Amino acid sequence: MTFSPFTVKTPASTANLGPGFDSIGLALPIYQKIDVQPYQQWKVSYEHEDFQDLPTDQSNLILQTINKVAAAAGTECPCAALTVSSEIPLSKGLGSSAAAISAGVSIANRLMDLGLTEDEQIRLASDIEGHPDNVSASIAGGLTVSRYADREVTTVSIPVGGFSVVIMAPEAELATKKSRGVLPDQLPYRDAVLSSAAANVMVAAFAAKDFYKAGQVMMKDSFHEPFRENFFPDLTDIKKDACHAGAFAVTISGAGPCISIFTEDTHISTVVDRLSEKYSSYQLLTLKPVNQGTLITEHQSNRLSV
Repeated sequence: MTFSPFTVKTPASTANLGPGFDSIGLALPIYQKIDVQPYQQWKVSYEHEDFQDLPTDQSNLILQTINKVAAAAGTECPCAALTVSSEIPLSKGLGSSAAAISAGVSIANRLMDLGLTEDEQIRLASDIEGHPDNVSASIAGGLTVSRYADREVTTVSIPVGGFSVVIMAPEAELATKKSRGVLPDQLPYRDAVLSSAAANVMVAAFAAKDFYKAGQVMMKDSFHEPFRENFFPDLTDIKKDACHAGAFAVTISGAGPCISIFTEDTHISTVVDRLSEKYSSYQLLTLKPVNQGTLITEHQSNRLSV
């Protein structure tokens, strides 16, 4: 079985945004691109040096995802050569694994002509990732709010704009497993209620473009940030400095180690100048959220001009 070559472009994401633990994600314009070509067997190659240590056999996360989707569909997927070019850093809390899973679902859907809806793709990706925050943002784009339980997922994607996210990336990596390992099995009822309320207000505030109110609640999380703070020795000072410079919120990006600074577009330069001057050991990326999720582009046929 053959097919026409295509490219899958998947955005990075920052997740949680404070109190939206395991349910809220935001798509960011750092991309993973996968060129998909017909081939007699599965082949995976990575263009960038930082990704050369990733497996390229059947244990590769993209291939694992494709195989799981094929198994769920009860069919066999045609083989392909996958050439991966990714700007998303590994183990930094910017959804690199979620982007790989999201792309794998899209590739499988295209190769097997499954006709999966966006919601179905998010469910399959959540089954593999274990939670929907990053994968929903990578697949749907925008600000995504999801509930995932018993292999059922409900997601809403909200178009956003008017603010930017300054990502502060340290040199060190932080394994998600290690960052999740410090989280408690239970949370006091009152803390859970207040954090849930904070997440609700945050989503409504973003939808209303009321960034002041969004910022009021984004740093009132009890679900995960208090337990992860020991991994972020600069976090308290960064929050003070960024907000003093005009940012409306500072949160841990996913499981970390990146830190996300949320600022209205009018304050970007002041915030970046303040942070870059004081925290020179971090790499700073200024990004505007994107409302486009995973996109498949068919290759144009090569035609000779006469």
